[in-house]
Amino acid sequence: MKREVALAVHGGETWAALTEDDTVVELRLARGGTASRVGEIWLGRVVGLRPELPAALVDIGLDRPAFLSAEDVVPKTHFKALHEGAAVTVEIAKDARADKAAGVTMRLSCALEPPAGAKPPLRLDAPLPPAAALVATWLDPAPDTIAADDRAVYAELRNGLRARHPALVERLAFANEPLYERGGIGDAVERALAPRLALPGGGFLLIEPTALGVAIDIDSGAAKSAVGVNLGAARTIARQIRLRNLAGPMMAGFVGMKGKGARDRVLAALKKALARHAPDCQVLGWTRLGHVELVRKRRAPSLAEVWGKAV
Repeated sequence: MKREVALAVHGGETWAALTEDDTVVELRLARGGTASRVGEIWLGRVVGLRPELPAALVDIGLDRPAFLSAEDVVPKTHFKALHEGAAVTVEIAKDARADKAAGVTMRLSCALEPPAGAKPPLRLDAPLPPAAALVATWLDPAPDTIAADDRAVYAELRNGLRARHPALVERLAFANEPLYERGGIGDAVERALAPRLALPGGGFLLIEPTALGVAIDIDSGAAKSAVGVNLGAARTIARQIRLRNLAGPMMAGFVGMKGKGARDRVLAALKKALARHAPDCQVLGWTRLGHVELVRKRRAPSLAEVWGKAV
């Protein structure tokens, strides 16, 4: 599979795109402090325990303590030994938002030891330039190419790669054309923010975030085969969950079908597509009303939320 990373500056915003086999599969946007903090490594201090969850609250210098689930303590048996005042090394796994604290884990992406005598809260990893931080999680496995169409962004990327991934510097290139228009990023952004998408073979998909979760509705349109529409929708849903960074509870209303065999085929197609595009998304199964329930842990704001903050 060919993997490419591109950064385009358009209208004062920096858009990043991950492309697989010439198709944009993930998008990110940074502008005015909207960049994610996921991946930062901190020496924190336990300031509270919630054994009923179980979880710990960790001060890492943010407005409120971060949430450390017992499942993210390494080793798991160490959770019982945690106490208020204990120093722990954690990595931000989920950005904070208005109604929830940041989520942290002790499963670190790189091994870092606190300096002698260090007092929390203290950031242990060197901050990356904004452009490099935007694409940091796309660099393993190494992309085939990395391109930027802005000199300042190109310089930030080069500095970030030299510090963390020196072997990738030779894969970085400056693009002499606007990647937003000519690199397919703009078209991908338009699709990722559209509430309605046409499905291959007919029909269309409606995606609407609500206060209770993401509602996904499939309409067969003029298509004659409900199963065919649903199979195409299953693959499109998986790609859109990844592209839009959808998370939390989701409900997909497929076109009505007759027989358990047809429903099993659609569910299998959905699970297969999610295994590639969003393996952390769980399929909970069919409801009595004929909908499919899904859930995915929220690690960062959705693309629509970031876009809403940027406009």
